[in-house]
Amino acid sequence: MFENGDLILRYLEALGVEYVFGVPGGSIEPFYNALARSERRGGIRAVVARHESGAAFMAEGYSRETGKLGVCCSTAGPGATNLITGVASAYADSIPMLVISAQTSLNRFGQGSLQESSCTSINTVEMFSRCTRFNTLVSHPDQLEPKLLQAISYAMSNQPGPVHLGIPLDIMRHPVSEPPGAPSLCAFVDHEVAPAPAILQRLTQELASISRATVVLGEGAAGAVDILITLAESKGWKIVTTPRGKGLIDSCHPLYCGVFGFAGHDSAVEALKPENAEIVLVVGTALDEVSTAAWDPGAILSERLIHLSHNPEHLSRSTMARLVVLGSPRLALKPVVEYLTSDRPSHFSGPEPATDDLPLPAHTLLSDRSKCFPQAGKIKPQALMTYLSQTCPPTTRVLMDSGNSFLWGIHYWNIRLPEGPGSHQKLFHIGIGFASMGWAIGASVGMAAGAKGAPVICVTGDGSYLMAGQEITTALQENLNLLMVVLNDSSLGMVQHGQALGGAEATASKLPNINYAMLAESMGIESYTAETLEDLEALDIAAILARPGPCLLNILIDGDEVPPMGSRMKVLTGAV
Repeated sequence: MFENGDLILRYLEALGVEYVFGVPGGSIEPFYNALARSERRGGIRAVVARHESGAAFMAEGYSRETGKLGVCCSTAGPGATNLITGVASAYADSIPMLVISAQTSLNRFGQGSLQESSCTSINTVEMFSRCTRFNTLVSHPDQLEPKLLQAISYAMSNQPGPVHLGIPLDIMRHPVSEPPGAPSLCAFVDHEVAPAPAILQRLTQELASISRATVVLGEGAAGAVDILITLAESKGWKIVTTPRGKGLIDSCHPLYCGVFGFAGHDSAVEALKPENAEIVLVVGTALDEVSTAAWDPGAILSERLIHLSHNPEHLSRSTMARLVVLGSPRLALKPVVEYLTSDRPSHFSGPEPATDDLPLPAHTLLSDRSKCFPQAGKIKPQALMTYLSQTCPPTTRVLMDSGNSFLWGIHYWNIRLPEGPGSHQKLFHIGIGFASMGWAIGASVGMAAGAKGAPVICVTGDGSYLMAGQEITTALQENLNLLMVVLNDSSLGMVQHGQALGGAEATASKLPNINYAMLAESMGIESYTAETLEDLEALDIAAILARPGPCLLNILIDGDEVPPMGSRMKVLTGAV
């Protein structure tokens, strides 16, 4: 037996996909039948989430870890609508993802089938139209293969993102001839495009005449990090990252001045001032609120900007720039940097040693440096981030959830890059484009599935955990190496502090006092509670991260500590 579901999986296998994340149901059953056949022969297999939005987050985390296409699926009706938040998150952060939702059989469209979501009912295909790069209903068996290939090409393009196929029950189970061997997918790989020679010549001229500059590493700079660091070291230029770019450079690099933008550092603001940067070279990021400190006109958004990205959407707001370069940062910068550094040997000898007996970066100005040190009483979030980033192995994948978690993480988590090949693999992740609560919980499960035993840590708030914490049982079922850290202050912390800072009514932010360790224990998950930093230090975090299976830490943090959210408050209060 070979059906359209098997055909889809054969193409996904050719792309190296290992898992499909989803929740089964009636109308998607033929696809799960194909997944069962695939698993028996050692191919792609199903990972069952607890909620479809969690499945989409898992697919995103898998894609972030592996660089492959993330795949998620759902049954018709509410299964499809549950996916949408996770799909929107992937769309906002440009993550390649194939989304498959079921439809009832074509011959029953318009007849009120259970969970019908066709064009004559609650039209789920139309709902996906605003959060996907490609979106279509497969309305005939012969359409499936060409539409699948077209969808994959959009998902993996230079404007990557999720794509959606709505596939009716009878189309998915339609028998097809088994294809001979693995299909060719050469059209979907190696999208690197070099800019025109004239643009590269102008880029070289612009950079050659500059003595003071600051390089801004966005998430799209990952493939060119070594080249950019070589340039900065040769010229003595400063380096900052965007919030999404955090993790591309060691926090203790002597030229690194921290994060600019959302929850960023004053030292990064200083590095971007005109007296310190004749030009600002921004690589691989969009000019959104998060990356520009709420559109600060004195930093990135000025005539000093040189903006380079492979993604044309990143460049759509660069109207004030002195030069905009569309193309692969690696291909664009390699010849330029080779020319500019040919007579400038680097004397850089590695990250600077730790300061203050802690691995605190010397050139990044932290808002509350003194609170990074151990103190008595409830755990300070600043000290928690410092301690965990010191204790976790450098190879640990780190995900910070929406809310106070990513505010504390962006500002206080210190990056220690592992040595050797792949030392600039991005291991710090935030889902800040759509900023969905609970994103990191599902994404960390998917990342752990792709990481093949490498440690993964998810830092989430109690509010997010109450939304999506059940997904940890998928990590249990899959025996994944995942440490879940719940910041427990019995409140929606970002809401609470935002109300106080913005002069709003103090309302609707309190949560019940819950022991999340006991909750995890009831699920059969290893768990601990830490009320003080001494409690946390008594745990062997390295040993926990070295063994398979999930573990949960219930961390009672000091909820009175105010996270670094100044630029966000400017937007919320109308100050910008």
